Amino acid sequence: MRWGRGLEAVALAVALVLGSGGVGSQRPTGVNKRHDVYIAGFFPFGRHVPESSTGRGVMPAVKLAVDHINESPAVLRNYRLHMWWNDTECNAAVGVKAFFDMMHDGPHKVMLFGASCTQVTDPIAKASKHWRLTQLSYADTHPMFTPLQFPNFFRVVPSENAFNLPRLKLMTYFNWTRVGTIYQNEPRYSLAHNRLVAELDQGNFTVVESQSFANEVKTAIKKLKDKDVRIILGNFNESWARHIFCEAHNQGMVGRKYQWLIMGTYGEQWWNEPGPCDSTELTAALEGCILTDLLPLATTGDVTVSGFTAEEYQVEYDSRRGQEYSRFHGYTYDGIWAVALAIQHVAHRIRHFHKNQTVVDFQYRSPLWERLFLE
Repeated sequence: MRWGRGLEAVALAVALVLGSGGVGSQRPTGVNKRHDVYIAGFFPFGRHVPESSTGRGVMPAVKLAVDHINESPAVLRNYRLHMWWNDTECNAAVGVKAFFDMMHDGPHKVMLFGASCTQVTDPIAKASKHWRLTQLSYADTHPMFTPLQFPNFFRVVPSENAFNLPRLKLMTYFNWTRVGTIYQNEPRYSLAHNRLVAELDQGNFTVVESQSFANEVKTAIKKLKDKDVRIILGNFNESWARHIFCEAHNQGMVGRKYQWLIMGTYGEQWWNEPGPCDSTELTAALEGCILTDLLPLATTGDVTVSGFTAEEYQVEYDSRRGQEYSRFHGYTYDGIWAVALAIQHVAHRIRHFHKNQTVVDFQYRSPLWERLFLE
């Protein structure tokens, strides 16, 4: 994770330009002569797309953050922050079209915020570097986004690689040194698994068996059982989790003699969704299983840069979200604050190079502007 967590909330209302349409002028507006500055946002939103619950769940946090920033006397005092956003539908073609439209229409956007779906984040990250734009994701955890491959890409949410360390610490605490692994044969899970195996080797754990699967899990589970693996580390999606634990139940690899530790950023009550076995069997199979998940909000109680604690932010978020919710809402709020602080840094630094310039003078494809934002 290249941006830290912990930027949690501040005071009340003001302007946010939300929608796929028009945005006001970039000239200073109002009696305070504040300059309008724009960022581009990418969110799945329409209800016809299952992943859009993420976009609808984080949007109240976006609005709250922009309102707080525009009211804060501590950040962007000479600017008014706006977001120009589009519904990506979690579709690569739709997302890329939205990106190119936003690059050519309306005012210049100084940063990109998003996306949450990897099939959208990836092509935008590859295209945006040709505009020399900085991109910050609020919800994409895919481990392929490394500083080496995507130098202009940052995120506030942890990579899936970050879920390895808690599991290793837990195994060290209980002195579980003989382990096996099972992972879904897709880049999101195989990359995190490969890092996991390397870290297991460095930590002097013994990896007895590693199994991948693509279309069925019976063979992989049997090989783990044949090697008498009792501690199993898993990386797979929610749908395959139901298949794996149903099969583990069938082969007797559950109960007090076995310990499963899986990366479980799944939906609520995911074990009650339709699967290859009865939900009561699946529930029994999951007894004692340890899942690692994202921490939605900080728990320290500290007052953050925004002026509020996480608990105070939670109250405001809940008052705005209605029935919508996403586990990424806190990261999204932090992300907008990170963007605002980056813009503030650039606004200060640009004067060292061009005394009379402001962020309003931002230009695409400029090595100088790119360098200042990457700082």
